[in-house]
Amino acid sequence: MANQALFPYIRCEGTPYEIGRAHGEQGREKIRTSIECYRSMFFDYSGIDWDTAQRYAHTFIPSIEGYDPDIMTELRGIADGSGFGLDEILALNVRSEIVLQGSQVKAMLDGGCTSCAFMPYKTETGETWLAQNWDWKEIAQDALIVLEIRQQNKPDILMITEAGIVGKIGFNSAGVGVCLNALGSDQRWNGETIPLHVALRGVLNSRTLSDAIENAGRIPLACCANFMMAGASGQVITVEIGPGEIDVIYPEKGYVTHTNHFYGPRTAHIRDTGRMALPDTYLRLGRINDLPQIVRRNAGRHTYSDTVGTIDQKIRQLRRQDHRLLLRLVKVWDKIHHIFIQIGQKGFLGHLFQACLRITHGRCSVSLNGTEIAMAVYQGHSLFEILGHDYQRLI
Repeated sequence: MANQALFPYIRCEGTPYEIGRAHGEQGREKIRTSIECYRSMFFDYSGIDWDTAQRYAHTFIPSIEGYDPDIMTELRGIADGSGFGLDEILALNVRSEIVLQGSQVKAMLDGGCTSCAFMPYKTETGETWLAQNWDWKEIAQDALIVLEIRQQNKPDILMITEAGIVGKIGFNSAGVGVCLNALGSDQRWNGETIPLHVALRGVLNSRTLSDAIENAGRIPLACCANFMMAGASGQVITVEIGPGEIDVIYPEKGYVTHTNHFYGPRTAHIRDTGRMALPDTYLRLGRINDLPQIVRRNAGRHTYSDTVGTIDQKIRQLRRQDHRLLLRLVKVWDKIHHIFIQIGQKGFLGHLFQACLRITHGRCSVSLNGTEIAMAVYQGHSLFEILGHDYQRLI
């Protein structure tokens, strides 16, 4: 049965300010939840109180303006629409920098995000697949929204995000999709930087995969991350971003995978704190490298619904070996046609969000750049064991 309340659907259009204001007005209570979540997490993870977090976030205004003034205008619209202060909205968009730069090494973290992408010749249906899991704290579920953005001079966007945050995991009407892995280093870039969620929005504003690569790295990130990307051409890449460094990794065998440690040749010199903070990153990378056999065996031999069920069955088999493996699949073909998200950890667990052609979101569907797109949320099953501590997941 569809669970429409789990991920509220928010649709925004117009100028950057109008888009932001609509986001703020429609997502006001979810933004309140986001603020409550990160007010607590900043202190628990990094020993940073909310006032300090806001002052730190405020310092990013010039770099965000320089990166894309439309994004900064949209952030102002979110603040005005929601009734929260601009610095509070900025703090949400700088949440990864505060959490990851605060005390990542001493935080007792377990598990993380795993992503992968497959080129068309690796799938029997000849389609491109982009995938990831998202493990995060339970309270953040209550802040999640499905956000559709119709822009005047940029591609339209469909993404799942935490309310108040302008860029997250999703895809656009030009066929560019992006997923995210957190990476860590205790090294810092001393020059101008931008928050990673602003860079994610830059990727989603891109019309081509080449533009997406440029937008991921043209201003260094304030923390480390990996962006797994796919484009309408069928090409897939993953982009590791470290302190003042970027490495674009192209798949040598038709697919590329990533977890929570650096492995690109250009980033090998970076002091990688994720390796020890998330030691299962190695195991998850090995596990996800087994996935091509699953896709090759099953993706082209079933109907659409049977394919999902069969892959889900294989994932459940893997779960018995490594309970942290959970997949979010985005299929890219010309314009991206399907997105499968299974978001896990306690409350996240077991809710399958699907967006594809002609699947309804409640009683309504939407048109994205002339193509009818619709959303639905389905009840699923738990794939993770309940964690003993509420703050033990990271993206």
